[in-house]
Amino acid sequence: MKWFLYAVSFLWISVGCCMILYTRETRNVMERFLLQIDRRILSILPFIAGILFILAASASRNPWFIRFLGFMGVAKGVFIFFDPNNLYDRVNNWHLNSISDQTRRFWGIIVLVLGTAVLSWIL
Repeated sequence: MKWFLYAVSFLWISVGCCMILYTRETRNVMERFLLQIDRRILSILPFIAGILFILAASASRNPWFIRFLGFMGVAKGVFIFFDPNNLYDRVNNWHLNSISDQTRRFWGIIVLVLGTAVLSWIL
């Protein structure tokens, strides 16, 4: 399952760099992605990624953190699928329309650091 950790690490590093350098363009891509795909279909991605994180935890130096990411992914997939109180649309609206470019860059830094950390923890 090292391949999954490598793939996610490189994806997070690339997305983090794009969020830092190309803030508006990244927002436009995320907006098209989030608004064109039905949320029930979109909920499958974090759910499956969460299960794969749980399975890949043994290939890491910090399996507790990888499992934590896995449980968070499964919870996010379930949350998006059931969408209590129409919260998914409100969070998307906040994320796409309300936060500033500096906040997007800050999230890019977090994603970049997280991707680098997971990459360095692979056995």
